Amino acid sequence: MRHHDSSFSELRRILEWEFVKRGRVVLAVPAFNSSRECFWCGEINRGLALEDRVFHCPPCGFTLDRDLNACLVLLKRAGWVPPFQCACL
Repeated sequence: MRHHDSSFSELRRILEWEFVKRGRVVLAVPAFNSSRECFWCGEINRGLALEDRVFHCPPCGFTLDRDLNACLVLLKRAGWVPPFQCACL
């Protein structure tokens, strides 16, 4: 394990311990490509640069703030299903 990885693994260990102590569950999902993956269709937008703050999916046309899209992708990977169809999605 590299040194810079150890602080994140320690943080995760502490969070998991605290959550379990309070009867909560921690779901760990891979974050790889989460800001480049389309929440709507799952396509990877490889042309998205780090300075691009708006995510746009060329195949399906889905457009959303990049951080919000990444958040929705991670929730989806954790098994979350939107409870309703939102006009913003």
